[in-house]
Amino acid sequence: MADLISVIVTTYEREDALDAVLRSLSRQSDSGFEVVVADDGSGPGTKATVDRWKSQLGVPMSHVWHKHQDFRAGEIRNRAILTSRG
Repeated sequence: MADLISVIVTTYEREDALDAVLRSLSRQSDSGFEVVVADDGSGPGTKATVDRWKSQLGVPMSHVWHKHQDFRAGEIRNRAILTSRG
């Protein structure tokens, strides 16, 4: 998609911070972006936060997750890049 910006948000067990980022993104006047949440193995609370925001955000949003095995934020960020369309 031309001129689409992909915003990749890396997270691990910080539903409060993820919620704050998504709230901020929901207030943007330019909607020419998508959000890809790169989740480094969080539990169900993060998935619930993502699911709640999918219907509220107003732009395409996806959730890329892998099982937690130590710190692998770089790996999940790379997987999110592969998923992104911008």
